[in-house]
Amino acid sequence: MREHVWRPVAADDAEAWAALMRAIPHRDRPVDHVDTADFRRGLTAPGATPEDSTGVFAGPELLGWATVRPGTTGDRCDVLFGVHPGQLGTGLDGRLLDWALARAADRPPWPPLVGTWCADHDRARVELLASRGLRPTLTYHEVYSRLDRVPPLTAPPLPEGFRARTYAPELDEAVRVAHNDAFAGQHEDGHVDRDRWRREFTGCPAFLPDLSFLVLDARGEVVAHLLSYAHDASPHGTGQADLKVEYIGTRPGLRGRFLDRVLLAENDRAARERGYVGMVFSVDSANPTGALRVFERIGVYRADRDEVTTWRRYDSPPLLRQHAATGAGGGVA
Repeated sequence: MREHVWRPVAADDAEAWAALMRAIPHRDRPVDHVDTADFRRGLTAPGATPEDSTGVFAGPELLGWATVRPGTTGDRCDVLFGVHPGQLGTGLDGRLLDWALARAADRPPWPPLVGTWCADHDRARVELLASRGLRPTLTYHEVYSRLDRVPPLTAPPLPEGFRARTYAPELDEAVRVAHNDAFAGQHEDGHVDRDRWRREFTGCPAFLPDLSFLVLDARGEVVAHLLSYAHDASPHGTGQADLKVEYIGTRPGLRGRFLDRVLLAENDRAARERGYVGMVFSVDSANPTGALRVFERIGVYRADRDEVTTWRRYDSPPLLRQHAATGAGGGVA
């Protein structure tokens, strides 16, 4: 048996990390998109230090990984961790979680809030989190639809003077402002600053600008937006062309005018033309806009047809006492 070596991960470990992520079943991965550039970027993200990530190696192979990421609001840390399927049942996942919780407690500035995500079907991990005192505080439903089972969507007419178009870099700042307006009050997604926007939204490698769409009003102002990303954590095999509609938002004063349907129809048309097989979206169960019902009325979601994975955020006791919450990345407004 090869010796297991614990050490901080570095940029040179990106390929080993990607191999580990691909070995983990799609529905259980701690990341949506396996990208070595994303991995390297995370190591140098604002507030990150080399001591915030660790790996368990057997020779060159990475058997387990954990990272502690400072949250955007400065009062919490997010924990991501995963182990090779061959290591399940050995206790390695528990030791990695313990390491991450200890690191979160020790790192400056000390965060009072610590959390991680877990799918309901992963009962072993649910029990592990409960044994460490973490409790569910937020629920997201992730829906996977095969496009060959979904009738093509039809766009309703836009209000006079409005027009739909694909995302363009010159409109990036206007889209960010519209996004913050649309998602105001919905966890952290309503206050995305410029640096985070460029790092995690329209500047990340998974972003698909040709499958992201905007609605502009008669003045040329962005009033609704849809952002798409490459997605390789679908329930089906790797290499399949799936996309994730990560964000779809309409500014508050224009809700109810079916701009979301226009955006989804444009996305549906473009995805089919480019040969995409599946579409994924996630919805906060507490979303005030009733997003899942909206998707059902439009025809994007049907309970007897589509696959739904329920993810919950598990947080440390201080978060429960303060009744705070944080977003999963993704949403509808």
